[in-house]
Amino acid sequence: PHSPPSTPTHSNCPATLKGDFEYPHLIVPVDSAHPEKPYGTSYFGQVSSSISSIFNFDIPVSYTGKSCSLIFFLPPKGSLETSDYNLTGPGAIGISALNYPANDTTTYNNKPSALTDLGEGTFQQNKTYTFATFSCPAGSTIGFELSGKGDTSFTWFQDYNPQPIGLYITVCKK
Repeated sequence: PHSPPSTPTHSNCPATLKGDFEYPHLIVPVDSAHPEKPYGTSYFGQVSSSISSIFNFDIPVSYTGKSCSLIFFLPPKGSLETSDYNLTGPGAIGISALNYPANDTTTYNNKPSALTDLGEGTFQQNKTYTFATFSCPAGSTIGFELSGKGDTSFTWFQDYNPQPIGLYITVCKK
């Protein structure tokens, strides 16, 4: 397991994709209503009362000694050119850092356990959410799980160009 992400210690971690960043290399939905079913990899993130999505990030060795931030971008729908999303309900989302990454056969019943609860947020369009800033685990693959709370239902096409939407890891400036 990796050490848990910590609170930001400096303001050199901009909430933008201008600079080094990582997009998820695997997105795997899991569903408590179908706990044995593997859904495989997806280009979409999805959360609801029963579905959560696990995101794996491959952190390059070149990030050794740097700080990383885990950020979610939710732009206005009208600004998206190559992506889209549907958000209904209160927008309540929870996120956890996982003990190990998922794979394309991960199910709800065999998903990685949570290492650290990174809290909850209420997602609204035209907002950016920084969940954690931590020492980049260079040369590792790390996983995070996003889950819906209550009546929240949220599906999005993860995309970084031209307007980012979804979960990313950015590298802080020194």
